[in-house]
Amino acid sequence: MRFSSFLAAWALAAPLTTAALGQTPAAVSATPRISGYIQPRFQAVGDSATFLLRRARFALEGSLTPWASYRAQVEMRTTGAPATPPATPLTVSITDLFVRLTHQRWSATVGQFRVPFALESLLSSGILETTERSRIVTAARRDIGAELEWRLPDRLTLQGAVVNGEGPNRAVNPDNRMAYFARATITPVKGLDLGGAFAGYSDSAEVDGQAMYRTTRGVVRAEYIRDRNRRTDVRTVGWYAFAGYIVTPRRIELLGRVEQYDPSDRVATDRSTGYLVGLQYFIRGDDFKVMADYELFREQVVQLENNRGVVQLQVRW
Repeated sequence: MRFSSFLAAWALAAPLTTAALGQTPAAVSATPRISGYIQPRFQAVGDSATFLLRRARFALEGSLTPWASYRAQVEMRTTGAPATPPATPLTVSITDLFVRLTHQRWSATVGQFRVPFALESLLSSGILETTERSRIVTAARRDIGAELEWRLPDRLTLQGAVVNGEGPNRAVNPDNRMAYFARATITPVKGLDLGGAFAGYSDSAEVDGQAMYRTTRGVVRAEYIRDRNRRTDVRTVGWYAFAGYIVTPRRIELLGRVEQYDPSDRVATDRSTGYLVGLQYFIRGDDFKVMADYELFREQVVQLENNRGVVQLQVRW
């Protein structure tokens, strides 16, 4: 790691650590809490179908002092193409492994965590309404580093992070260059969140515009992401618009999403559009529910056999 990058990471954590250490510790329970969830599913893609374990996560978290907490989460999952089950072994990996320090409106996180960028990637898979995130988001992005956050409840949230830029579970940073993230969200009226984010890597830069509106029974969410690779000057663009409405309180939610993904502006025929319909059937809220959705994809030129249908059970504790 470069010395300047070390100073940047220290600058994120030092003010909060100093302030937190200045507090008088109060009595706090050090007993860890165990949580987790499993998501077995049946999935059909094109003319192939399979049962698989989408996720099984187990987390251990607790408080060390009134201002210091920790979280460690591991994940077991079946990965790979559903058409080739023999090539999809059960893998085990670490998702979250961090310590968080808090002081009034400030918090700092050090370790492996979700980077502050895409709205949909910051939503936990345990509360996400659809069985898969949109293509431009793909997955919850995690990395190793330090993050600083300042929050004015129900009004403004500012986040910044310095990370290795190599992704999760990487013990080294071979290029010795950091990745930088910044995100801001405002709440102009109750229920409406507007935000933007920036991600800077050694070879690329991304911008994100995001909005979400929630009511008692509905949610609308939209996001636009644009990435530019500075070495090749290739631009990747994608967006989605999602809506969900609870037609039967505490029982049934109907879902719909339109998304578009263009992996390269240098290729005139690779853009695809997806149309999703689905529902959630709540047996005991998000702790015990059945999710079902179907997404129809339309490619710009050559149509692929990639339409996806999923039925997924979630049990969370």
